[in-house]
Amino acid sequence: MRNAWLIMAHNEFEVLRLLLSKLDSPDSDFYLHFDRKVKTLPALEPLQHGRLFVLEERIDGRWGDISLVEIELLLMETALKNGPYTHYHVLSGVHLPLWSKEELIRFYDSHPDETILRLWDRNDEEADFKMRRFHYPVRDFKSANRVRRKACQLTWRASLRVQKTLGIRHLRNEVFYKADQWLSLAEPACRYLVDNKKSILKKYKWSFCPDEFFAPTELMAHSETGACFHYPQLLYAEFGVDSPRTFPLEAYEELKKTGCLWARKFTGRKVQ
Repeated sequence: MRNAWLIMAHNEFEVLRLLLSKLDSPDSDFYLHFDRKVKTLPALEPLQHGRLFVLEERIDGRWGDISLVEIELLLMETALKNGPYTHYHVLSGVHLPLWSKEELIRFYDSHPDETILRLWDRNDEEADFKMRRFHYPVRDFKSANRVRRKACQLTWRASLRVQKTLGIRHLRNEVFYKADQWLSLAEPACRYLVDNKKSILKKYKWSFCPDEFFAPTELMAHSETGACFHYPQLLYAEFGVDSPRTFPLEAYEELKKTGCLWARKFTGRKVQ
């Protein structure tokens, strides 16, 4: 069965090359989006078996912002033009599989009509804050430019205080689900999200970290997209205060012992 690997990359191209080599197979197509902030695209070795499509349209992805949802939907939309596929796998360029590609494909093929994801426990307080408040601005929330970062965060906090004081909320009746944005979509699920791209981007435009909410929320609410299969060992990641821990490539063999399908985020640099 055919698989589409949808990869969002912006750095760590040594890891990206390793990821491609570990997944390369005759029934695999790779769709690669390089963030618009990448000034020089890396040279990639030709695949031996699969096909590689590098998207010409490039979006400036920002943490916490709707732009990450835009990138995911662009990758899905592009892959659907060459489908159908059994699954559309959303990955970052710093993922690595902890199973062999043969084991991975057997696992995914055993769930042909299901979207495979790792759901988080329901947290209504978090959903209320991230989804029902208007978050503006957030594009520069983690900007490398200190002035922009501080201005963004100060304006954002002031806006939230005003909303709290006035009791401003939207999407009040929506039930939200959270999952890792790194999931494997069945064909009907992927097509539903792309067909409803315009309304999804409008709905989640002012949310905070909508990439973690939009897909599980929309799929859980629409039975025609197929079943969602929650797999707790889908991804291994260790979270710090505000971001996942970075693993050196030397840790790869040890992480395979976790039993998880995937791990992120890897770096080819030395980790202190």
